[in-house]
Amino acid sequence: GRSARQLFVSTTEAAQRHLKKNEARSRMAEDSTTSQGNGNPDSLLNEADDLLRELDLDDDVGGGSEGDAALVIDGFAIDSDDEGDDGDGAGSKKNGDAGQQDPMKAPAAGASSAPSSNGGDTAAAVESPLDDGMDHPLSEVMLSQPAVLDPLSGMASSTTSATSQQGSAVSPAASATSATMDRWTQQTSKFASSFATMAKQAASQVAAAGHMAAATAVQPVTSRPGIPPSYNPTANAVGATMAQGAPMGAPGVMPAAGSAANPTATQVTQISELDGDQKKRLIQDYVGDLLPGEEIIMFLSNLLHVSETSGVSYSANQTPDNTMMWCCLMTYYRLILFATSATAYAPPACPPGLDPKGWLGEQQPRNKVEVTLGSIDRVEKTVYQSGGSSFMGLVITSKDCCRTIRFSTSSFTDTGRALESLNIYAFPGRRNLGYLFAFESKRKDVMASVVVDKTTGQQTITLPPAPKRFDAMAEFSRLLKKTGASQSPWSLWPSINHEYKLSQSYPSILAGPSSLDESKPESQHIIRQCAAFRSEGRFPSLTWCGSGGASIWRASQPKVGLQGNRSSSDELFLRHVVEAARSANAIVDHPSMLSKSVLQQLTGDYSKDWAPEPSCGLKILDLRPRSSALANRTGGYGYENTSHYLNTTVQFCNIGNIHTVRDSYQRLCSVCNSVTTSDVSWNSMIEDTKWLSYIRLILAASWETAYWVHVWRLPVLLHCSHGWDRTSQASALAQMLLDPHYRTCKGFATLIEKDFMSFGHPFHTRCAHGEGRSDSSTSNRPTSQSNESQASPIFLQFLDCVFQIVQLYPECFEYNTAYILELSDSVYSCQFGNMLCDTEREREELASIRQRTYSVWDHLDSQESFKNASFQPTSEPDQALLMPLPTLLRGVRLWTEKHCKYSPKFTLKR
Repeated sequence: GRSARQLFVSTTEAAQRHLKKNEARSRMAEDSTTSQGNGNPDSLLNEADDLLRELDLDDDVGGGSEGDAALVIDGFAIDSDDEGDDGDGAGSKKNGDAGQQDPMKAPAAGASSAPSSNGGDTAAAVESPLDDGMDHPLSEVMLSQPAVLDPLSGMASSTTSATSQQGSAVSPAASATSATMDRWTQQTSKFASSFATMAKQAASQVAAAGHMAAATAVQPVTSRPGIPPSYNPTANAVGATMAQGAPMGAPGVMPAAGSAANPTATQVTQISELDGDQKKRLIQDYVGDLLPGEEIIMFLSNLLHVSETSGVSYSANQTPDNTMMWCCLMTYYRLILFATSATAYAPPACPPGLDPKGWLGEQQPRNKVEVTLGSIDRVEKTVYQSGGSSFMGLVITSKDCCRTIRFSTSSFTDTGRALESLNIYAFPGRRNLGYLFAFESKRKDVMASVVVDKTTGQQTITLPPAPKRFDAMAEFSRLLKKTGASQSPWSLWPSINHEYKLSQSYPSILAGPSSLDESKPESQHIIRQCAAFRSEGRFPSLTWCGSGGASIWRASQPKVGLQGNRSSSDELFLRHVVEAARSANAIVDHPSMLSKSVLQQLTGDYSKDWAPEPSCGLKILDLRPRSSALANRTGGYGYENTSHYLNTTVQFCNIGNIHTVRDSYQRLCSVCNSVTTSDVSWNSMIEDTKWLSYIRLILAASWETAYWVHVWRLPVLLHCSHGWDRTSQASALAQMLLDPHYRTCKGFATLIEKDFMSFGHPFHTRCAHGEGRSDSSTSNRPTSQSNESQASPIFLQFLDCVFQIVQLYPECFEYNTAYILELSDSVYSCQFGNMLCDTEREREELASIRQRTYSVWDHLDSQESFKNASFQPTSEPDQALLMPLPTLLRGVRLWTEKHCKYSPKFTLKR
């Protein structure tokens, strides 16, 4: 590898020269003079690693760790507490302030004030310029990257060095150093880092070649993908011979047949680059129209290898069709691998003698693989060997169904570009939400709506926000009318959590017992003391009410601890709930009692009477296993002691935590995506993953909540640990069974916005938006183990539960299973803004989600195919869907349309 070693030495020396220009890094320049080492491939790799580590010493200046980072939308922070961010976000604007800024006091650059809480079209104020070149978080980074600026033309912007045109995209974390480094220092560091990265790539190739078994001749690639004739390349392919051990980094270079004159050398063919028009025609023919705001970042042609979990497989040296090639297209929204031939990947025809009705059915050709950037969980480097040569490739793992995509390019440069681009756009981190496509798709409309006040110079975004599906005043007013009492036992609390001062993870408008008047100081004291005794300040709050005292309440676990702590305010709060419910039940007519035989058929339990104890005025369903609740006492938490909470009963529902759900989902995906899964043992293997068991536990707890509320008109308090995962699931499902309104499209959107989004289900944390596990050797954003451990498919599990009910009783729902499937696909895609951020406060006050992103509900409502043609609305507004519990639990089946979507085996009946 003499020539490769020479490349390593020359690029390292170039890095040294540029480092010397930075006086603050003179020590690094002196130390890096030892990088010329010996010819051992491993020593070259070690020297390159040392140089890269030296270059990365100051990457975290002014930023803070990723685990402690705040949420940033186009340069302004979103903290989970009242403290300001530790430093500027990595995506801060080019000319933005370098100092710290408290997002709760003054929105930073690009931030807009929150729209009115009632969903009106109030304009949002912006305190900094929003001109087209400065608002976007990528403005500083991407303007210096020729590969991103013009991916279709193949022309990079002019630079002083040809080598610098191959520099990889700079991580958004680099802009975090702007507070302590001047512009010249940044450019010097970026330039030196690019040289060092190239040196490491050359050393990696030498190492790979050094560890390969020696061969007397290189096996040639018998064929190569070519350019389709219809695109008429302007130049002929030119043959060239590359010396053994030379770096394979030139764009468009592919191994070809070995040279007869020199059998130990690998003959390569230089394919002329496609021009911009040819690339655009390829994209139009095989990808189609792009979404609004979806701009192209990168285009690569002549991929050597492509494979995907569903069975797509392509290898350049095994494909005889030289008029077809695979290309890679990356936009702000997705990564697409496509073949320039649909016929080569057409589904197999039904063999003679077989009934076509039992064959595979209608299928789409497997000539395109697509994954949204938001759904990417991990990107890793791999080595693909072809024709005796090694090529660097990428392995992409998706959060959605855990599918795997692999592809390799013909050069290290192209693979490096793809890796760096994915690290920037798929993993911007919690500090750079503005990179997500949900903001980019609507950016032009937002910019066009900016109006400048000529007097003050203040800029305002006049674009009206998308309407809220959950309007707290309207929805709670609808529910309070259902009590049937002349004076409702419950009332609205519009001011107790105003500006989210009492609980930042709760909605700003709440509801509680009418006997506690939020305007009176004594009532305020009780509520505040109750919030202080509950985890995260999530005190009992009304989420649904029906006739009389029938109601559903939600909270978090109390702070009991090992000492058995008590709170008189918390106990008094629940006593108000019990007394208000009893008073309301005494006024309204009570439904006729169900016979014992009916109860046995309904519950499927013949061993006990499903009737409340005579003194029971409140059912507390702790959704956790009892062992988990006991274990939490060591951390200062626990569960209610019924000897202190009079007229209550506590029952544990044994639903697993987020870690259990995540592990089960990974096992499920492994079974569904494996080609070695035994078809004979299919059902038992699915059951062994415990996914369906956890679905049954959630459905059972939700059904039981609806049972106590509807049949016995009892108030039910639901909570788990923090009250935003399992509590949201059980509460929403119970309401769907109780209230026909939530079985319509409009009502279902209201239900999710209320019990998941407004009541603080942490979508961003659970879905890890922009926080996938990137390759640590190429990413400047360290992966936080704590953040990674908080990711879990909780909302997907909820949608699976909804699917189970809809597929059993489709005529009771206005939406169909296709509606639920489409909603599940949008969880990780980041195409819409509804499921970004963790709380209502972050969405409304800090991120202005409804102004700056499109709504998934508008998308779903626009598709008639998501409507159920056989829907039969109920004639009574309070008619509950309370099926026999055994029917519900025994009807649970695998959601194959979702979980087997990318299965290599034909699990679905086509």
